[in-house]
Amino acid sequence: MKSVIHLWWGVLCCAYLLEARASQLLDDGFLSRIRSEAARHHPSVDAAQHRVAAAAQDIRAVRLWDDPMVGLGIMAANRSMRADQGDIIIGVDQPLPKLGMFDAQRGKAESMRRAEVENSRGSALAAGAEAARTAIELALADESVTLQQTQITWLTAMTENARQMAAGPMGSSIDALRMETELAKEQQMLDAARRTREGLARKLNLTLGRPLDSPWPAFDLPVAPLPVPVARAEIARIPHANPKVRAMREMVGAANAESRIANRERLPQFSLGVDTNIYSGGDVRSATLNVKMSLPWFNEKSYQAKIAGAHDRELAAGREVDAMRREVAAGVLAACTDAANAAAQARAYSGEVHDKALQTSKTIEAAWISSKAPLTDLLDATRVLFSIRLEQRRFIAMQQAAIEDLRTLVPGN
Repeated sequence: MKSVIHLWWGVLCCAYLLEARASQLLDDGFLSRIRSEAARHHPSVDAAQHRVAAAAQDIRAVRLWDDPMVGLGIMAANRSMRADQGDIIIGVDQPLPKLGMFDAQRGKAESMRRAEVENSRGSALAAGAEAARTAIELALADESVTLQQTQITWLTAMTENARQMAAGPMGSSIDALRMETELAKEQQMLDAARRTREGLARKLNLTLGRPLDSPWPAFDLPVAPLPVPVARAEIARIPHANPKVRAMREMVGAANAESRIANRERLPQFSLGVDTNIYSGGDVRSATLNVKMSLPWFNEKSYQAKIAGAHDRELAAGREVDAMRREVAAGVLAACTDAANAAAQARAYSGEVHDKALQTSKTIEAAWISSKAPLTDLLDATRVLFSIRLEQRRFIAMQQAAIEDLRTLVPGN
C-alpha cells in the first residue's frame, strides 16, 4: 500500500513541475521578435546599413559635368606688342558630357545600391536566424531539464519503494542501493543539463546584444511538428526571395552598365573653351572661343579590349546568378528534407513508439513492485521511455531549426 502511495506521490510531483514553471512557447510570433531584436543590435547588420548609405551617396556623387579648367598665361614681348595684343592670357575650358555616359554611370551606382540593400537584408536574416536557432537550442535544453526532473522524481519514488521492500522479511538491500546509484547519476546529468542551459541563455543574450546574465523564462517547444514546407514551391520562390540571388542580379545590372560605360569611353571627348587676352596696363584686347576634340582612335585597341572585358564580366555575372540559384536550391532541398524527416520521426516517437514504451514501462514497474520482475528490466524500460521522450523533443527542435534555415534561404512565408 505504501509503495502505491509513493508511486502516486511521484506522479503528482511530476505534474506539479510541468504546470508550475512559467514558460514561453517558442512559436513564430516569439521567434519573430527575437529575430527583429537580433537584427537591430547585430554589428554586421549595422555595417551593412552603412554600406547602403554609402552606396546612396555614390549615386549623388555621379556627375554630368566634369570640372572646368582655368588657365593663366603671361606674354613675354616688347611693350608695344604687349600693349597691342595683351600680355595676360586667361582661359576657361569646359569638357562636354559624352552621350549616354551619365545615365550609364548613374545606372551602375543605382544597381550597386540595390545590391547593398539586398546584402543588408541578408545580414539581418542571418543575424535573426542565429538568434532563433540559439533560442531553439535553449528550448530543447529546457525540455531536457524538465524531463530529467521528471525522471529524478520518479527515481526518488522508486528508491523509497525499494527501501520499503528491503525492510520486509524477504527483502534485499541490493535494489535500494542500485536505485540510489541511478538517482545520483541522474542528478549529475540534471546538473550538467542546467549548466548547458545557462550557457545557451548567455549565448542568446550575446547574440541579442543584451547583458550576459539577463534572465530568460523557460522555453517550450511546440507540442506537435509544424507543417512541412513543399520543396518545389520554395525553390520557385528563390529568384524573388533569396537576398543573395537578388543582390547578384543587381550586380548583373551593374556589369551591364559598366559595359555601356566602356562603350561610351571610346567616343571623342569634346570641350568648349574661351581664351581672353588682357593688357596689364589697360583693358581686354581680344577673346577667342574654341572647340576641342580628343582623338580616341589612336587607342582603339585599348578601348575595344576594355569593352570586351566588360562584356565578359557581364556574362560571368549572369552565370554566377545561375550558380547561386542552384546552390540555394540545394540548401532548400536539404532543409525541406530535414524538416520532413524530423516531423515524421517526431510524430512516430509521440505516437505508437511512445505508447508501446510507456505500456512496457508501466507493466514492468507493476511487476517489479510485486517482486515479479528484476530491477534491471525496470531501469532499462525507464531509460528507453526517457530516451524516446527526449528524442521526440529533439526531433521537434530539429524541424524548427530546419525551417529556420529554410526561412533564411527563402524568406517571406
